[in-house]
Amino acid sequence: DYLCENHRSTFKIYPNPAKDIVRLSSAKGYMSKVKIYNSIGMLIDEIVIDSDSAELNVSNYKTGIYLFNIQDCNGNVYTEKISVIK
Repeated sequence: DYLCENHRSTFKIYPNPAKDIVRLSSAKGYMSKVKIYNSIGMLIDEIVIDSDSAELNVSNYKTGIYLFNIQDCNGNVYTEKISVIK
């Protein structure tokens, strides 16, 4: 796929802290999957994206810190910490 490049992806994930929606975008190719873990390491959501941008609804998440493991099209995983507030 022409969108899958062989160098490190550059991700934006915002807003942080988030209330209802978290937006993800990649400047260098598409994201394939996002796994979301709570502060004690439990997997609470897994979303297939197959795009260079996405909006994730976090309105049903409890207030706290979440780790977003973003997998790019090459299988590389990048972790971002997001605070969810109410």
